[in-house]
Amino acid sequence: MIDRIRQDIQERLDQLLAEIEKLRHALAELDPRERQRAQSAARSKSTPASKTRAAKPTAARTRTQAASSGGPSTRTAPGATKTKVLAALSSSNALTAGELAKATGLGRATVSTTLSKLAKSGEVTKAKRGYRLP
Repeated sequence: MIDRIRQDIQERLDQLLAEIEKLRHALAELDPRERQRAQSAARSKSTPASKTRAAKPTAARTRTQAASSGGPSTRTAPGATKTKVLAALSSSNALTAGELAKATGLGRATVSTTLSKLAKSGEVTKAKRGYRLP
């Protein structure tokens, strides 16, 4: 019985992984920046590191990366940011946007915006220093 359940779970996992690849491919086709990243990643896998050349960053990309927390930005799933912020707040006392950003791995600006929205909706309350769950 357990073996059958494991097999069913594995089959479903394989289906979901295949679906993820299809969605990534579709996203890359819709967004030219994603297409460039995918092509660059494919080249770096097939080309030795000594032969690859770093692309010259554009002014817009430089500003975007400087404003973010270091790496290239990737979109989170709808509701994932809110979920991460609320989960981090549930395990502690009041936290600032910077502290929450470190705890969740999200950008500070993203966390700050999310906290403002959550405060307006009443899902979090402003503390003396930071935010907390009501």
